[in-house]
Amino acid sequence: MSGKTVEVQDTPDPLPLAGQRPGPPFFGILLLAGLIVIGAGAQATASLIAPVFLVITLVITVAPLRTWLVQRGLPGWAAGVAVLLTIYALLALILGSVVFALVRLVGQLDDYAAALQRLLVYASDLGARFGFDRQRIQDLASTVQPSSLAGPAQALLSGVSGGLTLLLLIVTVTVFLAFETSTIKERLAVIGESRPHIAQGFRNFGERVRKYWLVTTVFGLIVAALDVIGLLIIGVPLYFTWGVLAFVTNYIPNVGFLLGLVPPALIALLDGGVGTAIAVVVVYTVINVVVQTIIQPRFTGDAVGISATVAFVSLIFWTYVLGTLGALLAIPCTLFVKSMLLDNSVPASWVNALISSAPKKERVDTVKATGGGTADGELAAEQPG
Repeated sequence: MSGKTVEVQDTPDPLPLAGQRPGPPFFGILLLAGLIVIGAGAQATASLIAPVFLVITLVITVAPLRTWLVQRGLPGWAAGVAVLLTIYALLALILGSVVFALVRLVGQLDDYAAALQRLLVYASDLGARFGFDRQRIQDLASTVQPSSLAGPAQALLSGVSGGLTLLLLIVTVTVFLAFETSTIKERLAVIGESRPHIAQGFRNFGERVRKYWLVTTVFGLIVAALDVIGLLIIGVPLYFTWGVLAFVTNYIPNVGFLLGLVPPALIALLDGGVGTAIAVVVVYTVINVVVQTIIQPRFTGDAVGISATVAFVSLIFWTYVLGTLGALLAIPCTLFVKSMLLDNSVPASWVNALISSAPKKERVDTVKATGGGTADGELAAEQPG
């Protein structure tokens, strides 16, 4: 044997074979490709998927009511009817609030035509003082009419109220889902025998989306009540309408506050002037900072489990994929993807760490759920019983 040493060159890892878990980079590519395919399919059928998914999340949220009623001695069919009526009431509350606010807004804008014209004349005079061409400003102002401002609202209103066929489908699907909740535990138990991670993902999603809807609804009512009181004190017309709008937009992450602020601030500007509009902005901002920014995240943090940046990106993505209703369902849709693909998967743990609001806690939960451990020994592996 000679004394020569043989250098061994590093070779790239081959692609994962059948039965092997993919490595982190390869898993990330698969996840991204899967999301693109799912997104394209969801966008093509958004008018069907979005309302049905909304109903599913509401059924999950109301499901504990059936168990509670049965434990109190109510027959199963009666408990199912109670769940069904509760879901219908929630749908009427959400969709009806949108229709109500839009109808009042469209009907009121024409009453402020003269005030809007005075505001535009003042703006043109102010612009002329700073050297802008008065004629161009006036030409631009002439194109701004209350009817043009009401156009988008009327289009959205016709879209919401015109889908009678889809509404009938939602009502029918709700009937079946409401009475199927009695067997969901048995179904998850059967799934858990062969696919425990999938069953656990469904359970995680159910717990999180239920807590999200409940907490967001409660804080939406609180914010709406405070906004109505503030607008009533300031003297802004249609204060109840703007409270309803604030309640609905509370479900939209990040930008919901601005969507609920613009209409009452605009009406306050037309009705009472700049000072009234500034007062509305101040009141809304203080309530938003205290309730929605400081207090509410303490209750929704465990339910959502995603960072603020991911929540904002989710809003953009799901609105693009599912349309207007996607803004309302942005967080529940992201929770579904996270619960089913990331929470109980070791290969996806690095992706979960990037989007989670509490990466260390998610890491511990993933290890416990999968019965695995970490390479560096920081977490002890749990052996299955």
